[in-house]
Amino acid sequence: MAFDFNFHGIEDRTDLKELIDFLAYQDLGYPRYQEWVQRTEHELDSGYKKAILAFSERYLVADLIYQQHKEAACFLELKNLRIHPAFRLRGFGRFMLRQVEVEHAEQYEAIICDARANQSDTIKFLESCGYSPLITCPLYDQNTPEIVMIKSLNKDKKQFIIATALDFIKPN
Repeated sequence: MAFDFNFHGIEDRTDLKELIDFLAYQDLGYPRYQEWVQRTEHELDSGYKKAILAFSERYLVADLIYQQHKEAACFLELKNLRIHPAFRLRGFGRFMLRQVEVEHAEQYEAIICDARANQSDTIKFLESCGYSPLITCPLYDQNTPEIVMIKSLNKDKKQFIIATALDFIKPN
């Protein structure tokens, strides 16, 4: 079986449009998701948010969107990790996470992210990549808890980093 995989950031308007279309078709029931997609398009276009895109045969099959945390500049925040079901279990998610970690290890103390508490596969995946649960709380919907996870990029300051993260996490 031949394969043609390519990973890169957003290089042009075509990449941005393809990413926005990819996101728009996969809302997973998050409240105000389409509003988030529209904001994300502008934030990616302005450079505030960054993305890694994964292509197979020139079709977008996965993304990782991230940004500097809005309240704690020492943290990088993962905003979206999506992999088309036909391309899961190929290591795309692990590869993209590792690229973000390596590229930003000198700039940030830790990376944080969240996943719905009922997304056990996602949580197990993040734990296998070195992310640790920090707190469980509702972030987007009062009826659905998320697990906020963290991965320290500076092992010497891990306890300080965790305490700092807990200070700025504010459930709705």
